[in-house]
Amino acid sequence: MDRADKCVFCEIPASAYLLSNDYFYVIADKRPVSKGHSLVISKRHVMQYFDLCEEESVALLKIVNELKDILKQKYSPKAYNLMMNCGSKAGQTVFHYHMHVIPRY
Repeated sequence: MDRADKCVFCEIPASAYLLSNDYFYVIADKRPVSKGHSLVISKRHVMQYFDLCEEESVALLKIVNELKDILKQKYSPKAYNLMMNCGSKAGQTVFHYHMHVIPRY
């Protein structure tokens, strides 16, 4: 998909980012299932986790850990769900790579 195809994640302005690095940005989920539910989204338009390059995979780990530290300080969750769906049969509905980070209490 080209960015011109109106991907909802490609349209998010940088002003909405809670956190970012060279490869990913983090936003608050619009329909949170718990306090602090966030999305980590790739800046490069790729469909799923398996399309990320090695540098992106390393950067993903780093930004998820940064987000966890922020969520821990702000909300003190007891645990986290890290969730990603890869492909429509797995439940993916937005075909731009993203990971849900869901704090649990």
